[in-house]
Amino acid sequence: MGVTQSSLGDGMVPPDHADHIHVAQSFITRLPFAAALQMQLVDLGSAYAVMEMPVLSHFLGANGRLHEGAVSALMDTCAGTAVVAHDSRPLGTATLDLRLDFITASVQGRLRAVARCDALCGDVTFVTVQAVEAETGALVAKANGSFAVEYGAPGQGFLDVVLRHKGQGDKGQGDKGQD
Repeated sequence: MGVTQSSLGDGMVPPDHADHIHVAQSFITRLPFAAALQMQLVDLGSAYAVMEMPVLSHFLGANGRLHEGAVSALMDTCAGTAVVAHDSRPLGTATLDLRLDFITASVQGRLRAVARCDALCGDVTFVTVQAVEAETGALVAKANGSFAVEYGAPGQGFLDVVLRHKGQGDKGQGDKGQD
């Protein structure tokens, strides 16, 4: 089996990893605000996610700085994506609390968010997120949050759905086939 370079450049990943990212990205782009901000899933793994978005001129304030709402939206979406990528296979998640500390809003190019689940306690998971300027790595914001975790029947988690729809395109439905 071949391997490809991780999108983070930090190692090698199986070729089907790109398929998982593609299917998860198709879900994210169906979220209207995520689509408006042009959020892109860069990497996805067990209880972590990396997302980026361009710094668009219509999200800059009069001072030329990226609006903090755009930064927080990327961080919240990235954190929620990390939660549904947890090995416990949650079906869904909802933000309970997300405390953000903004270091600077002076960002150019692309903004990157990296989220990791630190602990899962019953139906709540605790997540840390950092937002950095993608080109320079300069810290833009840090956040800690708690997220409700929803479980369905076994085999019905978000990652289970991603795995089932692998290779079926962005439609989210497989061919029924003919007998």
